[in-house]
Amino acid sequence: MRRSLKYPAGTILLSLLLCCAASAAFTDDPTRLQYTQHVWHVQDGLPEEPVQAIEQTPDGYLWIGTTGGLVRFDGSLFLTYSRSNTPSMTENSIFCLHTGRDGSLWLGTEGGGLLRYKNGVFRAYRAAQGLSESFVRSVAEDEQGQLWVGTDSGLFRIIHDRAERVDTSQVAPSLAIHSVYEDREHRIWAGGSRLLMFEGGRIHEFKLSGDYSQNRVKTILQTSDGTVWVGTVSGLQRLNGGSFEPVQGITGTVRSLRQTGDGTLWIGTIGHGLFTYRDGRLQQVSGNGLLPSKTVLSIDEDNTHQLWVGTQDGLVRLSRTPVSVVPLPGGSDSDFETISYDNEGTVWAVSSRVYAIRQEHAVPYTFAAIAGIPVRNVFRDRQGTLWIGTDGSGAYHLTPQGPMHYSSPATLANNFVRGFMESRDGAIWIATDEGVTRVAGGRVNNFRVGDGLVYFSTRALLEDQSGNIWIGTDQGLSCWNNGRFLHNEVTQALAQEKIWSMLQDKEGVIWFGTRDHGLFRYRSGRLTQFTTLDGLASNSIYQILEDRFRQLWISSPNSISSIPLASFDADSQGTAAQLAVTTYDMPYDAGGVQMYGGRQPSGCIGKDGSLWFPSNKGALHIYPEPAARFTPPQLLLSGIAVDGRQITAADFHSLSADAARLEIAFAPLSLRSQEDTRFRYRLEPFDRTWTYAGVNQVAAYTNLPPGNYRFRVVAFPLNNPTAISEVDLNFRKPPHFYASWWFLTLCVMLAGLIGFAGYHWRMRSLRLRFRAVLEERSRLAREMHDTVIQGCTSVSALLEAISSLERENSELNSELLQYARTQVRTTIDEARQAVWNLRGRDEPQQDISQALAIIVEQTSKEFAVPIHCSHDGVSFPVPHSVAHEILMVIREALYNAVLHGKPSEVWVDLVYGREDFRAMIRDNGEGFVLNGAPADGKPHYGMAGMRERIEQLNGKIEWTSIRGEGTTVRFRIRRSALFPHNESIEI
Repeated sequence: MRRSLKYPAGTILLSLLLCCAASAAFTDDPTRLQYTQHVWHVQDGLPEEPVQAIEQTPDGYLWIGTTGGLVRFDGSLFLTYSRSNTPSMTENSIFCLHTGRDGSLWLGTEGGGLLRYKNGVFRAYRAAQGLSESFVRSVAEDEQGQLWVGTDSGLFRIIHDRAERVDTSQVAPSLAIHSVYEDREHRIWAGGSRLLMFEGGRIHEFKLSGDYSQNRVKTILQTSDGTVWVGTVSGLQRLNGGSFEPVQGITGTVRSLRQTGDGTLWIGTIGHGLFTYRDGRLQQVSGNGLLPSKTVLSIDEDNTHQLWVGTQDGLVRLSRTPVSVVPLPGGSDSDFETISYDNEGTVWAVSSRVYAIRQEHAVPYTFAAIAGIPVRNVFRDRQGTLWIGTDGSGAYHLTPQGPMHYSSPATLANNFVRGFMESRDGAIWIATDEGVTRVAGGRVNNFRVGDGLVYFSTRALLEDQSGNIWIGTDQGLSCWNNGRFLHNEVTQALAQEKIWSMLQDKEGVIWFGTRDHGLFRYRSGRLTQFTTLDGLASNSIYQILEDRFRQLWISSPNSISSIPLASFDADSQGTAAQLAVTTYDMPYDAGGVQMYGGRQPSGCIGKDGSLWFPSNKGALHIYPEPAARFTPPQLLLSGIAVDGRQITAADFHSLSADAARLEIAFAPLSLRSQEDTRFRYRLEPFDRTWTYAGVNQVAAYTNLPPGNYRFRVVAFPLNNPTAISEVDLNFRKPPHFYASWWFLTLCVMLAGLIGFAGYHWRMRSLRLRFRAVLEERSRLAREMHDTVIQGCTSVSALLEAISSLERENSELNSELLQYARTQVRTTIDEARQAVWNLRGRDEPQQDISQALAIIVEQTSKEFAVPIHCSHDGVSFPVPHSVAHEILMVIREALYNAVLHGKPSEVWVDLVYGREDFRAMIRDNGEGFVLNGAPADGKPHYGMAGMRERIEQLNGKIEWTSIRGEGTTVRFRIRRSALFPHNESIEI
């Protein structure tokens, strides 16, 4: 469908005029959009809101003088010194700060004199040190190291640690000093109620223009061009040709002056905000909420070129950013469609309406032929004609001959247009909500899912160097070549991805940005994925662009970042595991910015190489530069907590054995925004790998086992991941005493000792049991020998005697037979008694002498040998078993004597002593050889049994025998051995 369209010249002319006017208006405040802002208040850690002085010391800390005390700031934490915790401070209000050449910090207080802070120690200078005035307004150190101190009542110098007043002579009359400054010519300027200059021992006074009451000096500064500037209660003046002249444009009190590294002079005023002076132009830069207050009390620049501004209502950090915002007048932030650049120098921003941006100013633009139709895209082809994509009304091609309208279903796949692309053959490809359309040579081809398109919802279009047309959809990727759709390893790998942006860089590498899964690189037949794990700012990618510095620019829902292309190859070279990503902070008036994507283009590059991105705050404009490689910040262990108890790192060397939870907090000493700093930590040897810290910069461990540990934490900038700073902490956790090596060793030794003792006890028990068995067998043998055998022997002897008698001697036979019967009964009784003794029952006591008399009588009758028995001492009863053993020994001795010795007499002598019991059995028989073998070859069981019985009673026995004279048996037993149960015996 064709319709004529005439370009409205009036509209174009009006647009050009508006652009020119906007350009002039914009240059009134070029810095407004070039700074990010961060504000700290009392709730963030300041003791009070007014910030009167700011100074950075060589160790990197920022010192802040407030009306409520001195504050040390490391970029994340505030540490306050006040009279409540610092004895040297008698007043909290800090008015000025100065860093000495030796690194010490000088503090001027309001009512508390001068303080010096060095190596963690405060020292006060007051009246005792010669400083008679306690309200100190300014401190400066000259080239000779002398400290100049300006007070409400005089100018002082610190010489040899004492203050000497300077303004007491006629040459230097008494005055109130509010500012002391040394310029590059080493002249000392002192300003307050007057303005004086000390040079080579001479003093010069300068008269300022205007009334005296309006010329009280508040601050002095010399800029890099040699100009001396003086801030007064009525404005700003500068030295020109030997005299000072006022600077037009500032009428309020100028409280602070600071020249930054880029040559800009920053001017802080009371009640009129912040001004800059550069290249002869004075500009006010504190409008639109840049500062929380229009009263600027102090200004300082840190070593990273960030500007710190102390105001009446808090502390402000201003950081340069290459991002500026071009607001869209009357535009809605709820729906920003696309932004594109044509070869005529116009940036087309499509939001709720179309805007033409020139010279960084947006002007509403209306296409008369499609007035009232919502627009999504504006695209200019190589012939210079415009293509307009609409939101439901198809596409329009604005040609010199008139407009051409393409609509569904005949000439467009769908009426909701998402993007345009012109291929090298001149064909126009149009991406829509439901398919793709190709317009070439008057022919229109619509491609939908039924025609081979992988998915109907198309998002991005790209033609690569080989002529392949890549079509990104919400469910995969299609590739068109030579009139048909191809399926290859790339389309298969990305079959389920939402492809929202595509780019082929200058080296022919194709990049695919997805909605949810990061960035894909297709190079040399290989597809590689990069995600936030590799350093990407987000896994959601709206637009990919390449600048002239070979950097990829990526827009995501809440950020814009750049990555050098070389960084993607760093991991393959073994130099880094993380991408070097630079994330750009938004200007102060673009807080909460949200980017737009899903329709193309969602970003573009202008002819000057600058980049444009759509956002809810307007069009974002960036002049790219090679990303500055930040140095890693110094790391600090900011706190250690053991089971909730805080410990300083210097005092932490070990954990107690009972400690359950350990928390180690770390923070960088960096005044920059810490959002672009990453941390990883590791506890060796507990952690096997590094742990990447998130927002919470605390490493927590519970129930650590005993051992020696080394905690390591590393910080690195996102855009320079190979540059790291590290801090470590060594500590140990001892084991509980029951888990210590010495205790375990002792336990092992004790177990071994117990085992050894148990083994020996077992062996001893076995030996004792074995010996007990042997003893029992021996006892049984003895009993058999001394009772049954001896009894049988007696009976046998009697029977032999009876058999040898004549039959006529019946009376003697009867007597001997009766005696034999008695002997048998006695033997049976003794055997029964021996068996009864095995039961271990309680036994009665027995008198040895009485029992012995019976044995002697029987033996004497039996063998017809006289046996004489005697005893000495008082006899006493003994346990039956003991008496039995003694009697058996004596009887065995008697039997041996009468059976083998052939004596004519035998004597038995018993001695009952106080300490022992002794017995002697002797005969006058033949005697025998004690160590010789028996004549019959049989062993002496009787003698062995006698020895065993006596030794069992812990006694001693011995034999004496002489051939032809007889044998004597002696044994001795201690009385204590006669009573094993310690019976009480009365003697």
